Amino acid sequence: MPKDLNIYVTTASNAQESSYGTYCPGMNPSPPSEYITCLGDLYSVAWMEDSETHNLKKETIKQQYHTVKMRTSNYNTYSGGSHVMEYGNNSIKSEKLYLYQGFDPATVNLPLNELPVKSKIGVVNQRDADLLFLWHMYRTSEDGSRKKDDTLEELTETTRHRKHLDASVELIATILFGPTMNVLNLVREPGLPLVDDWECLKSMVRVFEEHCGSLTQYGMKHMRAFANVCNNGVSKELMEEASTAACGGYSEARYTVHPSILGYSA
Repeated sequence: MPKDLNIYVTTASNAQESSYGTYCPGMNPSPPSEYITCLGDLYSVAWMEDSETHNLKKETIKQQYHTVKMRTSNYNTYSGGSHVMEYGNNSIKSEKLYLYQGFDPATVNLPLNELPVKSKIGVVNQRDADLLFLWHMYRTSEDGSRKKDDTLEELTETTRHRKHLDASVELIATILFGPTMNVLNLVREPGLPLVDDWECLKSMVRVFEEHCGSLTQYGMKHMRAFANVCNNGVSKELMEEASTAACGGYSEARYTVHPSILGYSA
């Protein structure tokens, strides 16, 4: 991000990883028993809980950034944690948080900046949060009920479709570039855009979804692969041929509704 825009930005993760969900059932911390889904993103929770437990007239943007970064990394273990990043104009980091977030008089006697929790936090990869939800729904449904059967079917189809997406992208890579190349996973130099031609990226994603089914939120992790297809000059016609070869005959009903009806991912 250009530094002359007078904007300061932080993100939950770097460009090569996913962020993590927390306050998930069966984990520590966990949500109230009536909830069977994750209630927050680790990065967002770290920011909100830090803001709620400190005097924002004393804490600076820089101090909060380092606190949130530490907690989002799961205390520098990165075992179920991601790399918080910052971009843009850093000149405001010495300013107090209340200038941007306001001030609650009830926090006037709270400490300046101290982590309230220093133990590892239970998390799940954001792309797996839907599976965790489905599994808990299946586990807590009444045995023999229609709901339990339907949930098991959805859980099975979702898992099967994920495996199909991963295998299809890998096979398309082999068809386009050969079995020994790792073109689709290449990461560009810092400062370069993900893709040179955004219309090409949109086109490649749509070709894939027309033949292989919806990418879903899980499959969005392959967006870099489609960008690299474009960056290596692959034509739409060749991508069409490779997608047909990789996915011809795929018929998982939940995910093969034509994307013009379901909606494209790009």
